[in-house]
Amino acid sequence: MFKNKLNNYFIAEILRSYAFVLATLSFLIWITQSARFLYLITDMGLSMSVYVPYILYQLPKIVSQMMLISFLISLFISIIKFQNNKEMEIYWLSGISKKKIIWTILKISLVPTFIAFFLYIYLAPMTGLISRNILANSEFTFVNALVKKNNFNSPFNNLTVYVGENDNRGNLEKVYLFENNKTIIAKQGKVLNVDNKNYLQLIDGFIHEKNKDNKVQIIKFEKTLYDFTKYKSDLTTYPKLQERSLLWLFNELKNNRGKKNNTIFEIHKRIFKPLFIPIIALLCCFILYGNNEKFNLIKLRFLIFSLTVIFIIFFEILLNLSASSIFFQYFLYSFPMCVGIAIYFFLHKFIENEPLAK
Repeated sequence: MFKNKLNNYFIAEILRSYAFVLATLSFLIWITQSARFLYLITDMGLSMSVYVPYILYQLPKIVSQMMLISFLISLFISIIKFQNNKEMEIYWLSGISKKKIIWTILKISLVPTFIAFFLYIYLAPMTGLISRNILANSEFTFVNALVKKNNFNSPFNNLTVYVGENDNRGNLEKVYLFENNKTIIAKQGKVLNVDNKNYLQLIDGFIHEKNKDNKVQIIKFEKTLYDFTKYKSDLTTYPKLQERSLLWLFNELKNNRGKKNNTIFEIHKRIFKPLFIPIIALLCCFILYGNNEKFNLIKLRFLIFSLTVIFIIFFEILLNLSASSIFFQYFLYSFPMCVGIAIYFFLHKFIENEPLAK
């Protein structure tokens, strides 16, 4: 019973630490990304009702990108904390061996592994596609953001707007619109919003437009209404490979359409990245070694952490190489299992041969 309580405490502490590190890193990256996407409001004229859902749907993708490094950091911190607080000694005195702890850590790693599979294969692509559709179906409601004074603004395809003065209350001076073969010049303009649709009322100006004979026609007007609602965002609305389902990617690869290497890379990333979480767990278990007389434990921790980071970098390189080389593709297929087994047996010998401290 006591051993079970110790085991449950150990599992809960590691998972709690992992959730905290993952949430913290993901939130920091998400805040940075949210600030970067503010141009959707300031430059592209999107409303908050579009911006907020868009950045919220970016969160699963960010969480998936932080899963490996978060697990490494949290597991390292947890084990070192147990060692520094002498909690590990309680496990040894209770008859819980280091081999048992290694198996427990390996079982714990399966939790983030399954979560990573869910995020990589299903949730992140789905929310990415939803966020893409939000932009594709959005309308530009903040016209004032599109008509900055003394600046050529090109928020839409085939449209450039220049405004001499803008009081930020909808009143404009010296308005120039360049649209395909048409130029509109007006002394004044006024931003109108009717039924959540955006229009620009132009006052006292000229329309210069080329006709079918390539001649320029000039039309004078006292008032005319320019409709912004016919335009869509200049942002890319076609889904990226990261936003496609795994089934769609396999069909794309089968039909050999588009960029084959990019499709292979995306498939490999979703399937193999989660499999490296248990390997990271095994590498972190080397710091369970506790004989400071044979190995300097501080140097050992630094070495293991560095090697694990290098391992993650090497894996990212291997993913890229596997998309363009048959050799590296098959190497990737066998790599997780072979490396995992090799590390486990080396770890087993390393811990088993640990001499007792004098």
